Amino acid sequence: MKLKMIIADDEQHVRDGLREIVPWDELGVDIVAVAADGQEAFELCRDLKPDILLTDIRMPMMDGLEAAFKLKEFHDKVRIVIISGAQEFNYVKTALNLHADGYILKPIKLQELQATVARVVESIEAERKRDEHAMGLQRQLQENIPALRDKFLVDLVQGLYKSEREVADKLARYKLPFKLDGAAVVAVFRMDEYEKAMERYTEEYKQLLGFSVTNILEEIVSRDFPGGVSFAMNENEFIVLFNQAALYDSRHLALCPEMIDSVNRYLNFSISAGIGHPVGRLVDLYASYEEAFKALEYRFFKGKNAILPIGDFQTQGASPDFSLVYEEQKQLFHFMKLGNREEVAAKTQLIFDAVLAGNAYTVGYVQSVCFDLINMASKTLYELGENIEKIVGDYYWMFGEVYNKRDAAELQDMVLALFHKLTGHFAQRMNQKNGPLIRKIKDIVSMRYMDDLSVAKLAEEVFLSPNYISLIFKQETGENITEYVTKVRMEAAKTLLRDNDLKIMEVAEMVGFENTTYFSTVFKKYTGIHPQKYRSLLHG
Repeated sequence: MKLKMIIADDEQHVRDGLREIVPWDELGVDIVAVAADGQEAFELCRDLKPDILLTDIRMPMMDGLEAAFKLKEFHDKVRIVIISGAQEFNYVKTALNLHADGYILKPIKLQELQATVARVVESIEAERKRDEHAMGLQRQLQENIPALRDKFLVDLVQGLYKSEREVADKLARYKLPFKLDGAAVVAVFRMDEYEKAMERYTEEYKQLLGFSVTNILEEIVSRDFPGGVSFAMNENEFIVLFNQAALYDSRHLALCPEMIDSVNRYLNFSISAGIGHPVGRLVDLYASYEEAFKALEYRFFKGKNAILPIGDFQTQGASPDFSLVYEEQKQLFHFMKLGNREEVAAKTQLIFDAVLAGNAYTVGYVQSVCFDLINMASKTLYELGENIEKIVGDYYWMFGEVYNKRDAAELQDMVLALFHKLTGHFAQRMNQKNGPLIRKIKDIVSMRYMDDLSVAKLAEEVFLSPNYISLIFKQETGENITEYVTKVRMEAAKTLLRDNDLKIMEVAEMVGFENTTYFSTVFKKYTGIHPQKYRSLLHG
């Protein structure tokens, strides 16, 4: 692109000569206008914005130097090349003081004129390159300000800044809504089940997703008042720094649920937040960050979309009550071997209630309990001559899953599913084994219900302990033995009451009751009415 130049001289033949004789194209110059005096030259320069003004000093109305001075006053960047006679030495000094870019003596020598203009052209082009480079750097700086701001914030929460003056400079440069001595707190957000979800997305989409999360958090934290800033620490770690205004009346704790809900709604992701304690100085912000990061570990106990202020977990670290867990484990395996699904489910729940109560124990302890349960299940089956893999398939993957599960509910479901299968296996075996036993007990009851028939006497008949037959009977029939004996007696009494010749006392004795009053009480509880009323209803 050619440089624009205006020629100013009061003599027509000089103007025409300069315009026509000099090979301006070769110098990269385009003559855009000529002027006959300084005033015209000044006005043309203001209108056409040339790069160079080649002007004679001596001209009517306004000479070349005056025109040049006025242009400088208007901060016009036009370069001035002065043409003057040798006798005009004072003008030369003025031109030098004016910082003219060139000075040519009359009579004008073509070679000297070309060399002078060439130097000016070269100087202008060099300056333009410098300006372009500076502008490029400035554009780059402006474009990189968000990245530089985030880099500063990352370094700040990691505790890399110790100088408060340096932090103050950065706060001002990036226009961040924080004060050096103002309270601030860190919240760390993480998408739940990130690794599993990201398996189906491209790298480009992952970056877009992270950008979207940061934008949502930033919009909410700065929507109603400048409550802080948001930035990404890495692919799945998004930081919100709340300033002192956001901490007033715990506003930041009200904003976090909204942030989580918005990410759920717009991005279809669950996300959890760990929140540290406030700090009084920005250079101490790393302490709040470490607490927020630590608080996120407790998502394991709370599940997805959790808000986890570190203050809620200050009691964590109590000594585990191993005796309680051990006793429940013993009961769990006892009922598993009996095939009692209800009791197994109840004992599993009690174990998890114990290790999850009040967030008192570490994630590692909860995982170790589950690991032991799986291991003990395999060992128990082995001792009974069973192969756990024939029941549940390849169970070794569960050991890895114990440490891969992201929350306690998922871990509990996995353990419960394992014991449900194992208990079902034993229940099937117990049905095959205990069927004859149940039938024998029922046969004895049907033949001897009129006798003084207790659980202890039934146990003697079948050569087993009272506790064992009570457990098996309840498990197989859903009712205990005493209830069953009472049912058989009451059904027999209902039949006997059809005979009006039998007294109530006789009916009671015939079904095993020595006390008529007690018989009546039991009969009413079973049928809802007294024996005499029942009889009267039968006979109308």
